[in-house]
Amino acid sequence: MFWRQVKSLTLANMKARYRKTFAGLVWVVMNPIIMYSVQSFVFRKFLKLEIDNYSLFLLGGLLPWIFIVSTLDMCTPVLRNSGELLKAFKVNPLVIVLSQLLDNLFNFLLAFFILLVPFIIFSMKDFVGMLFLPVAFLQMVVGVCGMAWLLALLNVFYRDTKFVVQFFTSVFFFLTPIFYPVEFVPDKYRWAVEINPLYSMIAPFRCCLYNFELHKFLFWLAKGSLFSFIFIYLSYFYWSRKRNEFYHCL
Repeated sequence: MFWRQVKSLTLANMKARYRKTFAGLVWVVMNPIIMYSVQSFVFRKFLKLEIDNYSLFLLGGLLPWIFIVSTLDMCTPVLRNSGELLKAFKVNPLVIVLSQLLDNLFNFLLAFFILLVPFIIFSMKDFVGMLFLPVAFLQMVVGVCGMAWLLALLNVFYRDTKFVVQFFTSVFFFLTPIFYPVEFVPDKYRWAVEINPLYSMIAPFRCCLYNFELHKFLFWLAKGSLFSFIFIYLSYFYWSRKRNEFYHCL
C-alpha cells in the first residue's frame, strides 16, 4: 500500500510538471544541463582554473549538488502545501516527500546520463570507478531523503524553515568544493569541509567519475553514509516525537 501510493503520487507529480508535453520534459531536463555548461565554460575560460579534465570534474560535483539543493527546495514546503490531502485521506506524510524526491530524481538521472555518455565515449579512460557509482548514488539518495523528510517536518512547525534552507544552500555553494577541488581550501579551514554533510554525500560520487582511488572512495563513502544515517535517525526521532501534533499544525 505504501509503495503503491508513492508510485501513484510520483507519476502524478511528473505529469503535472511536464504538463503532458514533450517540451515540458525537455525544459526540466535541460535546466541542469544548461547550468552545468555555463559554469563549466566560465570557470575554464574566464577564471582559468588549472584542473585536468575540468569538465568531468565539475560534472561529478555540480549535478549531484543541483539534485540535492533542488530536492530540498521542493520537499521542504511539500507537507504544508499538501495539508488538505493529508487531512482528507489516509496517506503517510513520508509518501508525499518520497514522491517529490523520486520525481526530481528522474530529472537528475536524465540530465546526468545525457551529459555522461559523451564523456564515456570521448574522454573517460578508467571505467573502474563506474562500477562503484551505484553505491555512491544510493548513499546520496538515502542521505537526501533523510534531510528532505526532516526539513519537511520542521517546516510544518516552523514556517520559515524553507527560507532558511534556501539561504544556507546559497551560502554553502561557495563553501562546498563543487567547482574547485578540496585541495584549494587552506589547511586552517579544511575542518569546515570535513564536517560539511553535503560534500560528504557528493564526494563518493565525484570520486567514481574523476581520478578514482579505492581508499579515498571508501573513506568518503563511510563519511557520507554516517551523515545519511544521522539524518534518517533525526527525521525518525522527530516524527515519533511530533506525530501527535503534526495534523493540528498543518
